[in-house]
Amino acid sequence: MAQTQHRTSTVNSVNQTLYGFFERSIDYAARIDPSYKRLWETLYKLIRSGGKRLRPRMTMLAYEAFGGKDVEKMIPIAAAQELLHFSLLVHDDIIDRDYTRYGTANVAGVYKNVYAEYAKTPDDLVHFSHSAALLGGDLMISGAHQMIASSMLSDKDKIIAQGFLAHSIFEVAGGELLDTELSFMPYREGDALKVARYKTAGYSFVAPLLAGATLAGINEKQREALYEYALSLGVAFQLVDDLLGVFGDEAKTGKSTLSDIREGKMTYMVERALAAMSDDEKKEFEQWFGNRDATDAGVAAVYNLLESTGAKQATIDLANEYAETARKAIADMQISAEYVNEFEKLVAKVTERSH
Repeated sequence: MAQTQHRTSTVNSVNQTLYGFFERSIDYAARIDPSYKRLWETLYKLIRSGGKRLRPRMTMLAYEAFGGKDVEKMIPIAAAQELLHFSLLVHDDIIDRDYTRYGTANVAGVYKNVYAEYAKTPDDLVHFSHSAALLGGDLMISGAHQMIASSMLSDKDKIIAQGFLAHSIFEVAGGELLDTELSFMPYREGDALKVARYKTAGYSFVAPLLAGATLAGINEKQREALYEYALSLGVAFQLVDDLLGVFGDEAKTGKSTLSDIREGKMTYMVERALAAMSDDEKKEFEQWFGNRDATDAGVAAVYNLLESTGAKQATIDLANEYAETARKAIADMQISAEYVNEFEKLVAKVTERSH
């Protein structure tokens, strides 16, 4: 019960820090122009619409598990992880041409409505809406760095925290580029897992956990175990996310299950399905997969082939393998039983989602 209350308190502190940042920014933006204020208000509304604050939770968990004592000083560092995550969601929605997030209109979706009466053509409307969203995502990256710079950490620790953030951005940009290219360029076996490693695992798990632990004073042996845990859990998370992107409950995920199919998103599941298909099955699959005008029957055919080829089950099995590797790494972290339990619950939380 105490741990539950503590986690709730941590999330509340992170939210207060985030909301204060947005409210100050809205006030400052209003001095520049009402249109700029509107962008900040749109971002603020969206970040309050959803998100489990998983990355801040992990930052604080690792910091405390490995002996960190000054919890209050770490709150802005945890909040910075959420701002980075939020920026990448905004940018990812532009790339995927999605207009919803958390079950509501995302930044581009809001601006499609705002600009509808002014844009001369549908292409202009998309361009201008995406432009506003792009700027919003950029602001969140800047905000993440600002959050660390204005924290009460020592200059040395600020450099460490900034380094983790910068490395996350470097890796995720590479993973995102590869993921984008996979939808229209020749596919190379293994690329899907590379995307999972660099687009998701690094910034979502490795950086938050290692940043918190490093600032707490983790030793090298512990660091190696935590890195294996974080990397394995991150890949498992992305594999489950890919499953949810096609077979998930839209009411729970807040995103359409059709976008990955109509965008032609190459995942490990799709890789396995293509390898197992007959020529006729592959012809049918390629007719609808990556076709933005795919009919309901065509989408249903894709669903069926992902299941009948065993690709869906193979993805579930591989996610479970990575999750088990993460669980085994906990034993080498040299942390108390209380935190062992927390790290084990984290594995269950991010991998045992319904698909």
